[in-house]
Amino acid sequence: MSMVADVFVEMMKLKVECLACRMCGIGGCMVNGKFPSNVFSNMNCVARIMAVGQNPGADEAEMAEPFVGVSGRFFDEALSSVGMSRSDFYVSNSVRCWTPGNRKPTSMEVDNCRTFLDREVDILKPRLLVALGGTAFKQLTGMSGIMKHHGSKVFSPRYKLFVVPLIHPSPMNMNHPENREMFMKDLENLRKAAMENGG
Repeated sequence: MSMVADVFVEMMKLKVECLACRMCGIGGCMVNGKFPSNVFSNMNCVARIMAVGQNPGADEAEMAEPFVGVSGRFFDEALSSVGMSRSDFYVSNSVRCWTPGNRKPTSMEVDNCRTFLDREVDILKPRLLVALGGTAFKQLTGMSGIMKHHGSKVFSPRYKLFVVPLIHPSPMNMNHPENREMFMKDLENLRKAAMENGG
């Protein structure tokens, strides 16, 4: 088998494990009584850039894919404006399950999901990591204060890779013109970082 095929096979094994995970009370619960809460990744195993968000929302649970709701659609549109696309990214989350009321995941839920993130990075071997929001930034780097570091390259001692943190492209953030402008500038920095790191 080719290297890409090997990566896909290993990711499929991890996906099966993730979807069966019940370490937290949110694992396996039904979203709106219809869809299981667990969501793994977009399985784009040829991507060289790995983007990590916080956790899936109801739209993501329904479609069984991360970052496909309102925030994800804005992200896609913004990427196209700097000459990038979702196809450039392997997309996953810090926490793999929807949280009731879309509340922020607890520290225990984040810690329980770390094994999936660790193993994804090990299997995919990306050249660059992208943190979408503060939860992902802390998970990837161990650091807080995303507003001090957004759009820059921050080295992750845990993963031995550079991380580009972006504020989360949620409607709450993007409804502010200054945040939107900052986000677009940071995406341009991400594009340059991707080129520097062979992405």
